[in-house]
Amino acid sequence: MSAALEVLGTAFGDRDCTKLGADYTNAVYAAGGQPVIMPVSPAPVSGILSRMDGLVLTGGGDLDPSLYGEEPDKAVYGIRKDRDAFETALYQEAIALGMPILAICRGLQLVNVLRGGTLLQQIEDEQSHWQENPPTNMSHAITVASGSSLAATFGNAGEAKVNSYHHQAVKDLGAGLQVTAVCGDVIEAVEAADADLVGVQWHPEHLASTNDQQAGLFTQFVQRAAEFRTTV
Repeated sequence: MSAALEVLGTAFGDRDCTKLGADYTNAVYAAGGQPVIMPVSPAPVSGILSRMDGLVLTGGGDLDPSLYGEEPDKAVYGIRKDRDAFETALYQEAIALGMPILAICRGLQLVNVLRGGTLLQQIEDEQSHWQENPPTNMSHAITVASGSSLAATFGNAGEAKVNSYHHQAVKDLGAGLQVTAVCGDVIEAVEAADADLVGVQWHPEHLASTNDQQAGLFTQFVQRAAEFRTTV
């Protein structure tokens, strides 16, 4: 599971630190998996995922817009080119291995961009997608595509409630991706026709301990990872 690299205050002054909310690891533990945090490296070891069974691409700051051929809008924040490069390497290796991928918020956006898609650098109706209440609360509904993996995980429900903490969203859809949930015009979830990949724009890790649908995203991911292990 990928982690952010951020400058934080330490006893030795402000330094780059690996940062990942415990809700991510707790959700994987609760689903029966063993989370492994992979800190950003300027030179990822070849075959770094060979001992892993799945990849979780986590949330965080914005992607460098140069990855999709644009200059940054004034609303863009938290760019870390080193993290972009590291997670790109992880994604490419996971795809080559046929490994299950769960992409959350920034993770979904990264997947879309790496498949040739683009992002809205600033959603016009940001207020409805960046909630002020705690992340354990759900702020809006999504419409879920029937027949999708997400629909199956959600008990074939056509609608679900989610939390929301993003000011950017998918603009042009990347190659091979299928939209599996929306909120109005905003793409909220994707899957891939050519890979074992589920991407969601919200943060299910904050909801997994109290909501069976959201916990199901991690349960299904861990089950797919276990099945992947038996094939390699």
